[in-house]
Amino acid sequence: MLWRGDTTGRCVFLNRAMREFWGLEPEDCGRFDWSSSLLEEDQAAVFGPFSTGMAEQRAFICEGRYRRADGEVRVLQTRARPYHDAEGRFAGMVGVNEDITELRAADQELSARNQELRDSLARLRSTADRFALATSISGLAMSEHDETLKYVWAHNVPDACLGKTPAEFIGADVGAPLEAILRRTLESGETQSEEISFMMGDQRIWCDIQASPSTLPDGRRGVVASALDVTTRKLNETKLEVLARELAHRVKNVFAVVQAIVRQSAGATGVPEGFVEAVDARLVALSAAQDALLTMSDDRFSLGDLLTRQLSHLERVELEGPEVLLPGKVAPYLSLAVHELGTNALKYGSLGVPEGRVSVRWALSGPDQVRLSWTESGGPVVTACPSGARARGGGFGSRLLTRVFEGATGGEVDLRFDPGGLHWTATIPTGVELRL
Repeated sequence: MLWRGDTTGRCVFLNRAMREFWGLEPEDCGRFDWSSSLLEEDQAAVFGPFSTGMAEQRAFICEGRYRRADGEVRVLQTRARPYHDAEGRFAGMVGVNEDITELRAADQELSARNQELRDSLARLRSTADRFALATSISGLAMSEHDETLKYVWAHNVPDACLGKTPAEFIGADVGAPLEAILRRTLESGETQSEEISFMMGDQRIWCDIQASPSTLPDGRRGVVASALDVTTRKLNETKLEVLARELAHRVKNVFAVVQAIVRQSAGATGVPEGFVEAVDARLVALSAAQDALLTMSDDRFSLGDLLTRQLSHLERVELEGPEVLLPGKVAPYLSLAVHELGTNALKYGSLGVPEGRVSVRWALSGPDQVRLSWTESGGPVVTACPSGARARGGGFGSRLLTRVFEGATGGEVDLRFDPGGLHWTATIPTGVELRL
């Protein structure tokens, strides 16, 4: 869009494109005040360079927003230079207006994206700084390796490792196990996790190694690995295991002492042998519960393992159920209950005859509950008992299987003496806090 103005700044010529922009006819050029279409906020940005150029008779460039004839605001960039008459006198300015609206919109979009990028980089730097601080404090070492297992990046590892394999950098004793983990990760394409140990001087060091597949910046396959020194944790675990076994040994000694006291006291007072045998068997059941707890490391025990230990001496007992962990404090009460059920089945129930059977089933009945059932079949006809409530008022065994068990585990029990055989069902919370 071309234009020419006189020494006062009034337009004396506008080409067709410029006239169409402002909606003018050729004869309107001399009367048109082009500044009337300039937005007020941009007047200083245009009038300043324009006035200076006119006063000093030199070229200038300015930029402003103008309202077009159809009402739309457009950004025009003006480039002007002075021109002279035949005698060489200054006659005004001649210039070109270029519509750069889309360019400026693109500039703004680019500026916004650049700001977002700067903000993202700042956040990444902050995250990286925090990561570096956290890994330095924790002792976590990280590295990335190419397909030949050579280090291509490392954190908390000396820079001398770069370009070398673990075996080349730290020796075969430590590097070979690490390379085996890295190689499995590359071959399987899956994350690997393993603890390795090695001797450093006269001390054994344990490290937890995690490795995951990665893609290097050049597109090649790689693997990212981390190594965390867990020696202190392993030593503490060993100490706790020794203490737990010592405690279990002492608890068993207490059971043995109690058994001896019961036998000697019974012999001196004429207590029936059947009573002594019942107490002795219940102490053995409690001792087996301690064995089940000893196999676990977090004060939880396997339900299936405890049932197997308690019922291994009985025949024709079928066990079926998934792997379920229960709080350790449930173990003594569950052991006593299962022992009581097994003893009764052997003496009075289905296990007292060759064709009798016992079915023990368990399954999760909710997010925090397991349902355990003991069902006897094929045994002697049991005197009918209309409801579980009747079974709660009997001797020690019945109370142990109902009220004591419910109070200790926080669960619910249904004990029925059906004609076909005894049926005991317990619903046990898997995360219960015991109420003693």
